[in-house]
Amino acid sequence: MKTATGRRRRLGAYALVAAAALSATVLGTAPASAASDALWVQSPEGVTLSATPGSYQELSFGLYHDNGDYHVANGVLSLDLSELAGVAEVSVPDTCFLAGSGTTAVCDIWEVGDIGGTYDGPQVTLGLRTLEGAPAGAELSIGHRGQAETDGPDGVLSTHWGSTSVTVESVPTPDLSLTEPAPVGPVAPGASLTVPVTVTNHGDAVAKGFRLRVWNTYGLEFPTTYPGCAWTPPVLDTEDMPGGLLDCAFDTVVEPGATVTLPEPLRLTVASHALFERLDVSVQPLEGTRDRNPEDNFTSTSVTAVNTADFAVQGDEVTGAAGETVTATIGFRNRGPAWFANVGSGDAVGTVTLAVPEGASVVSAPENCRAEGAATYRCELRYWSTPTDRIQFPFTLRVDRVVPDATGAVTLHASERQAPHDPKPHNAHAELVLNASE
Repeated sequence: MKTATGRRRRLGAYALVAAAALSATVLGTAPASAASDALWVQSPEGVTLSATPGSYQELSFGLYHDNGDYHVANGVLSLDLSELAGVAEVSVPDTCFLAGSGTTAVCDIWEVGDIGGTYDGPQVTLGLRTLEGAPAGAELSIGHRGQAETDGPDGVLSTHWGSTSVTVESVPTPDLSLTEPAPVGPVAPGASLTVPVTVTNHGDAVAKGFRLRVWNTYGLEFPTTYPGCAWTPPVLDTEDMPGGLLDCAFDTVVEPGATVTLPEPLRLTVASHALFERLDVSVQPLEGTRDRNPEDNFTSTSVTAVNTADFAVQGDEVTGAAGETVTATIGFRNRGPAWFANVGSGDAVGTVTLAVPEGASVVSAPENCRAEGAATYRCELRYWSTPTDRIQFPFTLRVDRVVPDATGAVTLHASERQAPHDPKPHNAHAELVLNASE
């Protein structure tokens, strides 16, 4: 990290131009169309800086884009630090330099990931250290904007100016954070795991206990509960992705600068239907106490099981005379034994396409199926699938002319992440036969 003007860099084609902005701590976006893309800044919504001289705080920022069909690189993130003058000393990583007498940080982000795939979190972390005489109660902000080059039709992607609020707090407060557990796996279904969780107080006041919440995906189970904890197991018969929640309150005192572990480590069991699992962990002081920087109160880790998920499609056989309408039902099934979910990206686990048989046309299609040309329909699945899934897509067809043994293809296009774990890829293909001959 550095706190003075560092190396100079090329600006040229990367001069920052305003276009669109985003401030977010939890990422999520609707999929972009193949012809569009947009650049976004990930930033904290806001942060509280202690007025105590020497207090230290970190803020993380990043650039990402929507459409993984395009390669986006040579990103530049510009951060306006002018309102922090006389309030905090700002340190920046080596990928940034300070311009304008230290009032602007200009940061290189060589590769800009997409939200549905390659983006793995903020690339720039600032350090803020409170100066003597920082005005308690001051409401400040850090401005931000970004630009990057793309091989898409736009050539250059830009964002508008956005901002992150910075409040100078005079009352000492705790600042709890979590150490990120290491990824686990691959492990066998049925395995028992111990997940270490440590809580650190980076604030300047004691935390008299804390609340810990652990959300688990469907393939993980808490075999026992803990004193002060309640676990809600996953439920399948809802429209939401199944997940459990462990909610705990601990009276453990965490002094400023101290790191503590849980009274008992978290113990998990890997279910028989586990494959790609995730734990999301959050911490906060007990009710009545505010955390100075809630941005670092969350972490997550992955658990990968050795398992398979057999995705299959179902065809149909229907008969109709010329001019008649018939209902043909194609379908999708997860034969297990594992469930599967794209938890992080929210991408569909796959799509089912139907090539309409010769001599027929579609009168009506299910809501989540769209036409791709005159004779092909694409049906999108959810972003998770359990071994109990039986999803059907009824199509109403008009028989324009009778063609004996007219055959349309039903094809599953599975998520790239799931496909290597499908033990029977041949059943990703089926047929819709119209007017089969005897």
